[in-house]
This record gives sequence, C-alpha cells and structure tokens, in this order.
Amino acid sequence: MFSILGSIATASESQVLTVEEIEKGALEKLASILPWDRESLEINVYYEGEDIILPPGKKELIYKIRGSNQRAGRIPLTLQIKVNNHFQKRIRLNSRVLVSQEVVKTIRTIRKGEMISNDNIQLETIKTERPWKNAIRSIDQALGYAAGRNLPIGKILTQKFLKKPALVNRGDKILILAEKGGMKITTPGILKEDGYEDGMVQVLNIESKKLIYGRLVDANTVKVSF
Repeated sequence: MFSILGSIATASESQVLTVEEIEKGALEKLASILPWDRESLEINVYYEGEDIILPPGKKELIYKIRGSNQRAGRIPLTLQIKVNNHFQKRIRLNSRVLVSQEVVKTIRTIRKGEMISNDNIQLETIKTERPWKNAIRSIDQALGYAAGRNLPIGKILTQKFLKKPALVNRGDKILILAEKGGMKITTPGILKEDGYEDGMVQVLNIESKKLIYGRLVDANTVKVSF
C-alpha cells in the first residue's frame, strides 16, 4: 500500500486536494511498483474530476491498482482519501504506461538458415505498452547465430527465432570413432543430417552400410558407443 501524508491545513474550515496532487501521487505509486527501471518509464495519469474540498486535518491518499497483473499499457487505479484517519472519498483514475526498451530488429528479410550479421540487423529503442520479456537487447547476442525461420523486415529478435549454425552438413564425410577401454576404432562415414556441436547426429557407416547415431565431437569426428 502506498500513501502520501500531507500536513495539517492552516485553514480552520477546509483544505483543498488539487488535481495536480492527485495525479502526482498516482504517478509515484506506479513508479514504485512497476518492474521496470524508472528511467525507462513514460507514465501519464488522467483524472477527469476537479479539485476536492476536504475538512482540515492530516490527509492520507491511499492508491490501489485495479488488476494487479497489469505491468504496462492502460492501468486503472482507485484513490481512497482519508482525513485524520476518517474516510472521505474514493475516486477512480486512469493511466497509460509506456516502457522504453532496446531491442534488435531486422533491417531486411532474413531467410531461414541465413547467418545473422551487422548487415541485416540493428539496435533500436522502442516505446511499448507490451514490453518484450525475451527480446535480444544487444547486437553481440545475435551474432554467430542463424535464422531459425524466415524473418521479415522489422522483426524484433528473440532467442526462439535463432539457432546455432550447423557445424557440419548433410552429405559431408566424417570420421566415426568408437572407444572402449584402451581400444580405439575409426571408420569413414557420411552424415545423413546437419550436425551441431556436441549434438547427436545420424551417420552412415560407409563400410558396413549401416545407419548409426553418434555425438558430434568436432567438424571431423562423430563418437559412437559400442
């Protein structure tokens, strides 16, 4: 619960709670609870009423968020007003919250399997009501990956759109290695699918003509168990 405690009014009959004070308190409430850096937030608060006349005394403004799961965009609030701990009035306010984020976006169409490079992406700052939780936030995080699907111009990159490039490709010749104890056996093979570092891959044993699975050790070797 967020509250702002005002000072005791000097006037004996009444005191004024201004629209500016109401909206400022709501802004401070939102800034204190939203899970974003204050510097990244643009908060606008809207109260359609007028200044409120209150009796003299110590006023307390208690703001509550309606819809606690809301983290940006349109966020409604209620304000409960008390004077000397006695309830006076409850009002409703609205707000709009925008979050600034640095994201990596495509600057041209990238086809599936094409490498991500400085020529096809750029870093851009956006303001949004729907912040991207998993957006890639630096160029370096994207370099060295290939597109996992076709990506149109202006696409914000997340890790699910990217994949590590294949270390070897289907049809490449490879050395099949089997080890047991101090014994080591090697035989030539042909890859039946693209292979990724330390991943399992299907390979054809050229001598036995059998399809087997092994772990890709490097660009030249597949290790199998026996």
